[in-house]
Amino acid sequence: MTGIICGPVTTLRRQLGFCSIFVLVLTTCAPTASAQAWVPPAKVGSLGLLLQNVDHTGHFLADGSNLRGYDSVSRAAMLRFDYAFTNRLSISAAAAYVGAKYIGPEPSFFGLEIDDCHCWNTDWQDGSVTVRYNIFNDAFALTPSISYGAPLINYPYFGEAAIGRNLDELRLAIDMGGRLDAITPKLSVAGLYSYAIVEEVLDLDLDRSNVLVNVSYQFTRRLSASVDFYLQRTHGGLRSTEFETDEQWEQYDRIIKDDSFHIGGTLAYSFNRIDVFASYIEFVDGTDTHDGRAVTIGLGWPFEF
Repeated sequence: MTGIICGPVTTLRRQLGFCSIFVLVLTTCAPTASAQAWVPPAKVGSLGLLLQNVDHTGHFLADGSNLRGYDSVSRAAMLRFDYAFTNRLSISAAAAYVGAKYIGPEPSFFGLEIDDCHCWNTDWQDGSVTVRYNIFNDAFALTPSISYGAPLINYPYFGEAAIGRNLDELRLAIDMGGRLDAITPKLSVAGLYSYAIVEEVLDLDLDRSNVLVNVSYQFTRRLSASVDFYLQRTHGGLRSTEFETDEQWEQYDRIIKDDSFHIGGTLAYSFNRIDVFASYIEFVDGTDTHDGRAVTIGLGWPFEF
C-alpha cells in the first residue's frame, strides 16, 4: 500500500483516486488507507484496479532484532471506486481479494495446517467505504475523512498464510498538503494521519495510528514521482513476550502490538484514457511485525458523470 499526492498542478483526472495510492499493505487492514489532500471537482470519478505482491522475508521481534527463516508471500487485487458529488464531498469504496502462502524454509511457528501445507490460501478479504469533505483545495489542501472497513467473509485469521485479521474498523483521518511554490509549483509535500478504532478482541484495545509523509514532484502534466514514509503505531494489544494463555496465542495475529516503519517510492503516468502507477515499499524497521517488501501496480479509468 503506497501513496502519491497530486496537487493543483496535475490534470483533473489524476486529482482523484489514482493520485491517492494505497498506504498500507493489503493484508494488514481494510483497504482504505490512502492520502488524498487534494480532491477532484464535482461529477468526476474513477474506477481502479490495484495488484500487489508482498514478500515477508523475516520478522522484527519485540526487541527490534530480525528473525529469518519463516518467510511467507501474499498477493492481492483491489477494486476501487471513487466519485465526487460536489467540489468538496466525495466517496470511495474498495474491496480486496487476497492470497497468502507460507514458504519457510523453517517449520511454521504454530504447526497450523494453513501454513504447513505450503499452499495458497485465497479469498475475499476486507471491504471499505470512505467519505471525504474538503475544506481547502488550493496551494494548501485540507481534507478530513471517515471510513468503515469490515471483512467481506468470515475468513481464517491465524497463521502466516492467513489473509487478514477479520476485524471491523472505523477510521478517522485528516489529509494535509502544500504546494511549494516558493521553490517550484511542481513540488508538493503532503501528510496523512489516521486513527483506527478497531474491534476489541479478548477485551484488548487494538486501536492504531498511521502516518504518511509524502514528497512528490510533477515532471510533466502526465508524469509524476514521489517518496513516501509510513509509520504505524498500535496503541493496545500485546507484545510477543506478553502472551500467556492458549486463548491469547490463538488470537496472535489479531492482538499483536504491531509497530512498523516503511519507506517507498511511486511513479505515475497518465495516458489519454487510463492512469497507471507502480510503487515499491521497503519494510525498514519495527517491533513484532514483518520484515519484507511490497510491489504494487495500478490502473485507473477516470470518468465524468
